[in-house]
Amino acid sequence: MLCGLFNCGGGGASDVEAFRRLERYAGSAGLVVRGPLAVAHSSGAGGTAEHDGVSCFIDGHLYNAGMLACELGMQAEDPAGIAVRRHRQAGADLLRQLRGSFSLALWDRARGEGLLSCDLLATRQLFIWRGVGCLLFAGEVHELLALVPSRPGPDPTGFLMWLAGGTCPEGTTLYEGIRRLGPGELIRLGPRGAEPRTYWRPSYAGTLRGSRRELAEGLRDELKRSTGRRLSERATGVVLSGGLDSSIVTTFAARRRPPAARLRTYSAVFPGSEHDESPKILELTASLGLEPATFQLQPQGTLRLALEHTKRWEMPLTVAGALIDMAMVAEAARDGAAVVLDGQTGDEVLGFAPYLVADRLAHGRLLSALELTRHWPLGRPTTRRDKIWILRELGLKGAAPYRLGRFVTGRRETLAGPAWLRPELRRRYTELEDRWLWKLGQSGPRWWRHLADVLVNAPHRELRLDYLRHRAAAVGAINESPLYDFDLIDHCLRLPPDLAFDSRFNRPLAREAMRGLMPEAVRLQTQKADFSSFVVEAIKGADAPGIERLLTADDAELGAYVDLDYVRTLWHHGQPRTSLGSISWGTTAWRLAAAECWLRLQSCSPLLDELLVDPDVPAPGVRAVSPANSTFFPLVTSPRLA
Repeated sequence: MLCGLFNCGGGGASDVEAFRRLERYAGSAGLVVRGPLAVAHSSGAGGTAEHDGVSCFIDGHLYNAGMLACELGMQAEDPAGIAVRRHRQAGADLLRQLRGSFSLALWDRARGEGLLSCDLLATRQLFIWRGVGCLLFAGEVHELLALVPSRPGPDPTGFLMWLAGGTCPEGTTLYEGIRRLGPGELIRLGPRGAEPRTYWRPSYAGTLRGSRRELAEGLRDELKRSTGRRLSERATGVVLSGGLDSSIVTTFAARRRPPAARLRTYSAVFPGSEHDESPKILELTASLGLEPATFQLQPQGTLRLALEHTKRWEMPLTVAGALIDMAMVAEAARDGAAVVLDGQTGDEVLGFAPYLVADRLAHGRLLSALELTRHWPLGRPTTRRDKIWILRELGLKGAAPYRLGRFVTGRRETLAGPAWLRPELRRRYTELEDRWLWKLGQSGPRWWRHLADVLVNAPHRELRLDYLRHRAAAVGAINESPLYDFDLIDHCLRLPPDLAFDSRFNRPLAREAMRGLMPEAVRLQTQKADFSSFVVEAIKGADAPGIERLLTADDAELGAYVDLDYVRTLWHHGQPRTSLGSISWGTTAWRLAAAECWLRLQSCSPLLDELLVDPDVPAPGVRAVSPANSTFFPLVTSPRLA
């Protein structure tokens, strides 16, 4: 835990009315006051340090602590001490030198200034609330809610954009007045108050030179480093889906694990279904000498997970597929894993730059643009219709100046967003939705600007990092995503973009980097399992009574945002017959249900507690696939609520 307050008026921290709330909330956690700054910090990773009048509080850990400690002649087990001494040398530039997953508060008594920040990619986040003469901060939203004078309502922009489109604009949260620090951002604390600043943004530095083989080897080295630096000295679990991304992480985890450390994979399997990845999982783990743990799941428990998650974290469960991967993380923690790895963000980091076609057209290279469409990484040959769409939507529109794109968007007659939104909110969503925002604030080619935005910012907009952190913390583990790594992303942003275009399959350079390290059936797989149909089966089946009670209630809180009659019709009669349509329907139903759970929490509705004891709201069921254990047992994902 890391939370606290800063008196922007220059007085002592205890002069602020919120200080009393901070004292009550901190409880047994250490509460330290340094002039206008008060910090509550629990013992654990990161720690606290004081040196030469500088106080530092870190929640999290540094990957490069050993290297920095060696340079400073210190112990690597003292991340806060390392940060203090680096700050004396480099000031705020120390943040560029630290690699890890952490949030940080620092105060320099002699200079009367300090800062609040996170790691470069803000994987361990800080949430901020500003009052009259006071700034409150915390590492989790529910911690900050305990400090503010009154509970804020839904943010008019953040909640609307998430409800309608599944993303929350950078800097915003679902709560009005609560903001988050993003990648490369800090809050400067000083005599003039608390001032937000940007200390890092991706910048275009050209592309790497070398043969395809050399570039593949360079990528392999970065993947190896990013995975190795996250392994536990005791026990690490890997959520292995059988896809390429999680297989890459598993491969390097097996090759880089410390000698005495335990490593095991955890996978959901679906015998007899089209999305079963058992053969790939078994072939990969056998080649690496790992003992896989495989489990079957019952298609039920999505709503109970949403209820438990919402009550614990005071945030909606944003991922419909949580039923599957939360079960695997819980099993890893049950097995003693201190750290759980996954292949999250691999689609983006190891993917391709679609707007390269826009740059080719902007420079008059029509034949080159057409050649790109022939090698588009769809996993199948592009049709004439595909090529026309690519050239129009990504090429011509991507090449257009930002202002022209916004002008055309503003003149369109049709409204954006789902039809079930209330008309006035749908108009508001149409005004706010901006697919071309990536064109602003960066220099460099269009392909690079878009790719940098997707690699760095997309996980924050999707609230994915909150979910990944919470799913592990709920069972006492730490989540790590080796593919969302600063140095790896920096490297991938410098790879020549044309190397990613291959009509046979996606991620061609990553596949080449893994040659000889994993079985060919895994390395060259072209079909990625989609578990959405399993989740939809749960929503339409065992979990349907509870979800229906939420979505069709006359007093549903969603009524302030959606047409409830439309939603009822969607629930009762809108289930399409096609597989793709069914998945789209399930995604919509899930987000509406998750949103209603969250809105009910804000209104202190007793319905959430009623549903948690309702027999029509079943818990997930998990069965270990082994002769010794063939019975389903309940999945415990939130010890406080179990």
